[in-house]
Formats: sequence, C-alpha cells, structure tokens
Amino acid sequence: MEVFKIVNEHTRKPLGNPALEALHLKRTVILSGHTLLLTKDGREMPVDDSVAPIRDVSGRMAGTVIVFRDITEKRNAERTSARLASIVENSEDAIIAKDLHGIVTNWNKAAERIFGYTAEEITGKSVRVLIPEDRQAEEDQLLKALGRGERLEKLETVRRTKDGREIDVLSSSSPIKDAEGNVIGASTIAHDISREKTMEAELTMAHAELEEYARKLEETVAERTAHLQATIAELEGVSYSLSHDMRAPLRTVQSFSQIVLVEAGDKLGATEKNLLEKIISAAARLDRLIQDVLTYSRVSREKIELKTLDVEKLIKQIVDERPDLQMPKAEVDIQGPLPTVRGHEAYLSQCITNLLDNAVKFVPRDRHPEVCVRSEVHNGHVKLWFEDNGIGIPQESQQRIFGLFERLHAQTDYPGTGIGLTIVRKAVERMGGKIGVESEPDHGSRFWLQLKKGEKK
Repeated sequence: MEVFKIVNEHTRKPLGNPALEALHLKRTVILSGHTLLLTKDGREMPVDDSVAPIRDVSGRMAGTVIVFRDITEKRNAERTSARLASIVENSEDAIIAKDLHGIVTNWNKAAERIFGYTAEEITGKSVRVLIPEDRQAEEDQLLKALGRGERLEKLETVRRTKDGREIDVLSSSSPIKDAEGNVIGASTIAHDISREKTMEAELTMAHAELEEYARKLEETVAERTAHLQATIAELEGVSYSLSHDMRAPLRTVQSFSQIVLVEAGDKLGATEKNLLEKIISAAARLDRLIQDVLTYSRVSREKIELKTLDVEKLIKQIVDERPDLQMPKAEVDIQGPLPTVRGHEAYLSQCITNLLDNAVKFVPRDRHPEVCVRSEVHNGHVKLWFEDNGIGIPQESQQRIFGLFERLHAQTDYPGTGIGLTIVRKAVERMGGKIGVESEPDHGSRFWLQLKKGEKK
C-alpha cells in the first residue's frame, strides 16, 4: 500500500521508483537534487535519501532498503542564511565583520560605496585603516568590550575613506559567537551621517546668525524707540507749553475787544463793530482749538487706569447736564440696559460727549435731531452705537474724519476745530478699544466704539 511519494521540490514532478532503480543497477542509489517526501496525510518533508539493494548469503539480490533523512531544519537554516546574506549585501549601511584582532572578514557593497575600498582590497586587513590616528584608542576599547560580549550602540564617531576624507558615522557593534557561545568576532553597522552633520552645523550657524541679527535689531529698535519717545515727550511738552501760554494773550485780545465793543460801541461805525465781533469770534474759536489740542496732548501722554464703568449712568448724566441734548432741542433715546465696560471715566466721558455733540450738530436745519444709543455684546466686548438722523458721511471720507484737523464742511456751516474725533479715537485706543462709523449721505451716521466688557462686582 502506497504511503508516500517522492517528488522534485521545485517541479513537483514524481521521481522514478528508487527501489526498482537500485535492483536494476544492483548498487546503492543516492537521489540528488531537491527532494520532497509527500506523506499520506499531505505533509511535505524535504529529505536526503538513498536506496541500497539487499543481498542474501549467496550474494543474490533479495530486495532494497530506502533510507530517508529529514533535512527540514537544515533547509530552513540555509534559507535564513541566504535571506540574511541578501539583506547584508543590499543594505544602505556599511556592514563589516571582523575578528577579535580587528581583521576584516566580511565587507558589503555599502561599505565599498561609503569607504571606497572593495571587498578584495580590505578583506584580511585591519579595520584600523578606516580610523584616524587620534581615534585609534576607540578601536582598542571597542574590541575589549566586544570580547566581553557587550553591544555598543549608536556610537557617533569619525572614519577615514580610501581617498583620505574624514566622514561622520553612526555605528553599532555586536559580538559574533560560535555554537558554544564563545565570542569569535564582531559585526559593525556604520551609517554615514556626514550630510546630517553638515546640515546640523549649517542650521546651528544660521540659528546663531539669526539670534545675533535679532539681538542687534532689538538693540536698534530699543534705541530708536527710546529716541522717538524722548522726541515725542519733548514735542508734547513744547506743544502743551505753547498751547497753555498762548491762551493768556488770546484771552487778553478777546477781553479787550469785548471792552472796546461795550465801552465805545456807540462811537463806532457798523464796519468797526463788525470787525470787533469777528475778532472776538475768531479769538473764541482759537481758544477752543487750543483747548482741544491740550486735551489731545493730555490723552496721548497721561497714564491711565481702567476700571469697570456704568455706561448707561454716565450717558444719562451727560445728557442731564446738557440742555442742547434735551427736548425740545434734541431727543436722545438710550435703549437700556447698557452693559458695563472697562474704561477710564474721564476719557469715556470725553468720547460720549463728542459723539453726542456731533450727532445733534450735523443735522439739516429743518430736521429735529434724534439720537439712538444702543449696545451689542460679543466675545467679551461691548459695542456702543450712536445712531443719528443727520447729514451722513460719504464712504470715501469716513476714515479721514478721525484725522487731526480734518473737516468735511465749512466753518460757517458746521463750526468745530476738526480735532474732536481725533481725541475720541486716541482715547478709545488708550482704553484698549476700537472706533468706527457706518454712514450714507443724508441717511444719518452710526458711530460705534468697542471696549472690553466690565467685570461683575
């Protein structure tokens, strides 16, 4: 009864009957090539086998004996060895084997590419040809450690190529042991890190240059900032002094003109009276201008402390103190409750007063001024809106109005100094806020200022 077959391992074709072949040849037959034994249960077993004839006492052929030897482990070891050899040969890193005296025994293609020596040139020679003179002690310590069975991983060092160049490498070394566990040599994997080291050095240099540039830039900025601050302080001081000192002679001109008009008015003609009135009016306007300049100077340079303010209460106080903001002259509708804000009371009062003044001033003569004050809260900020029914502002002029001495209308139509909104913008910025406007000609204006929401008490 057949319990096995013998086939070629690669072709899977059955081999001839070894017993008949032995009987025919009358001698022992050894099956060569890759042989598989196929058992009845379907298992495949790689074998080395031989068939020998059996003779009786008279020497005649009486039968055959077949001998099978299981070589599964041998075959697996051969395959593993071939696979490892392929990995070593095709590795991108240099893989070097040496004995405990440092003599090279194996050398892969990557080692040839990195160090320049072919396997024929380097095999049998000392690995010390790769080591610069000042690093020879490294190899002594390495061989001693490997002889003790130690592994040395990720050693960053320098090696020398065939053409004399020194390159940076990252190497790891392991002991090679025989079947009894004795250390008989070592293997080293070396990775060329010259490019990485060059890039690292260039990056370090660039970083150092950048830091030096940043340091010099910071010094330059600090120096120029200090100089600018000193200049601004001087200009503000001069501006304040001039503005303050100019008011005294200006008030003198205004006062003396009024005295002349009152005391000698009946002796003057109409032309002279008109000229005196123009002098008094111009002096008053100039005085207001000086006061606005002083206010702007103060707002720009004063140190301020912010606190939580009741906006609704503040607006009501301003309206109550100003008859021109009350009926019948104007109507101010406060759509409360208005949330509290973080600000400076004097600065916020200045902003509110200016915005309300403009809201009732820039209105056609035949229209009753109406102002609506409302609020919006978003992301921890409060936006206060001041909406009027005035003459409006063209789109192209809406940014200009916040500039110093910017006016859109003649003094005779709508009096003013052209500094009011500049003061508002500066005050809002000093309080950490923003200001803006939305408007169309003859459809009113909607000024807004945004500040941080007040803290709960």
